[in-house]
Amino acid sequence: MQIPRWQLIARAKVADTHSRIPEEWRLSDMDLETAKEQRTLSGSYMEQYLTDDEKVIIGHDSMQLVEKIKNRQYTAVDVARAYCKTAALAQQINNCLHEIMFDFALHTAKRLDQYYAKNGIVKGPLHGLPISLKDQFHVKGYDTTMGYVGWIGTYEGSRDPAKVHMVNSQVVEELLSLGAVLFCKTSLPQTLLLGETVNNIIGTTLNPVNQLLSCGGSSGGEGALQALRGSSVGFGTDIGGSVRIPAAFCSTYSIKPTHNRLSYRDVANTNPGQDTYASSVGVMGTTIDAIRLVITSVLSTSPWLRDPNVIKMPWNSEAETSTLARANADGSASGVPLKIGIYWTDGVVTPQPPVVRGLRIIRDLIQDLKHKIVDWEPPSQTTAKRIHLAFLKADGAHDIHQQLNLSGEPLVPPLRASFQLRDPIPLLEYQDLTIQGKTYSEAYNDYWNSTSNDDGQVVDAVVMPVAPHAAVIPGKFYHTAYTECINLMDYSAVVIPVTKADKSVDTFDHHYQPLNDVDRKNWEAYEPETYDGAPVGLQIVARKWDEEKVWAIAKILDTALRNRSE
Repeated sequence: MQIPRWQLIARAKVADTHSRIPEEWRLSDMDLETAKEQRTLSGSYMEQYLTDDEKVIIGHDSMQLVEKIKNRQYTAVDVARAYCKTAALAQQINNCLHEIMFDFALHTAKRLDQYYAKNGIVKGPLHGLPISLKDQFHVKGYDTTMGYVGWIGTYEGSRDPAKVHMVNSQVVEELLSLGAVLFCKTSLPQTLLLGETVNNIIGTTLNPVNQLLSCGGSSGGEGALQALRGSSVGFGTDIGGSVRIPAAFCSTYSIKPTHNRLSYRDVANTNPGQDTYASSVGVMGTTIDAIRLVITSVLSTSPWLRDPNVIKMPWNSEAETSTLARANADGSASGVPLKIGIYWTDGVVTPQPPVVRGLRIIRDLIQDLKHKIVDWEPPSQTTAKRIHLAFLKADGAHDIHQQLNLSGEPLVPPLRASFQLRDPIPLLEYQDLTIQGKTYSEAYNDYWNSTSNDDGQVVDAVVMPVAPHAAVIPGKFYHTAYTECINLMDYSAVVIPVTKADKSVDTFDHHYQPLNDVDRKNWEAYEPETYDGAPVGLQIVARKWDEEKVWAIAKILDTALRNRSE
């Protein structure tokens, strides 16, 4: 049987990517087979392939790395080489990269070291910091496939020589100007519109914390790479949970800003003409401070001067400081306490036991810290999900099929039911959905304001599930409303890791009565043994343009959590 041409193209791309891994960093066939047998790849299993010096370097967080390079404890080349090697190992055992840019990274790092030696000052606040990128961001000299076979060797499917491998996304230019070292591009699902990571080029990226589970999506490769310490910070995007889901599933951190807080200029996207509910550029990192470091640095370049869609809004240090001042160093209330909502369930799909326990941990923590808590009971997320999903499908999947037709590749199995080609929705229906979305956002906003009725203090932020499960068994992600609702209103959100599933505590409740068919499927999908050890992350949500405030609240809660676990 003849192999389809698209498969040959995909195989050639995979082979080319592998060829960019230096021989001395390649694992043996036996190592690769052994890796497949492991439940957990992160931690000690991954570290066996690293030298002691490399383990120390990748063990530092982003803040420590830039400080140690500035203090000349490391060179930029030292750090870049350690992260390139770790990313190379991660790719071989976890399949989390689309593009390997090690030569570019080491060349950039060498020039940064030369700059520092000559001028005596660092190039910028990110001098020498390795940063990974989701494979939507264009970097000159490299493919951006976005999971489409037909995009290999092209510019988003176009063969225009003026564009192929000749474009940097604006964010890429900003990062390079700040001294960052860009070293790889991470995997994502075909179309972006999936909470797992699978495409026809590389196949599937699983969760390195628990290979029985998914790493999430669509910025899944970012989450997986960071879980393996192959990156301390990276960039993703989020149109329905895409930086929040992988962070929650892989025990990392992320921020989804309001759309157009950071530039989307020259970033590839699915159905880019649909911007009623548009995607946001977001940041993922192994610490809460990594997020702040990168986002404040990028905003310091005044991105609104180069992208007219970006709002002119520098990082508001006063909002950050005033929020942090409402807690002591241990997180306990100081002055006016924080008022935090807890969203236990959307009444459609009840979170599985590990997530419920995560919410209780946060509730108990907030109570112990003497901040205020309210149960969050907003307008039904069913409405929000229906409207948001309608916009994602508004063009009848014509953009998706246009990209598929470039190579003849099929939709990957998890997407076949949702994105069959059909007629776009009529203009009047589109306009009516716009009004419905506006009405829902207004009702949600009114509910938020009403939380001041009892004590004169409005809720500062809400803690809620990212998904109704800790990570997910591949193919069993049935309900995305917990993140999609936030995209509909374009709120700002930060994800922090809270706990891990524990089969001895998070037992299956055989007496639970499902609310509907989807709830039943989600509940029956919970397997305590399979989920044991899976990360549980939760999202902290604030209103539009409240990135500083929501980051500060996340910092308070995360610090208190970490202190209690030590």
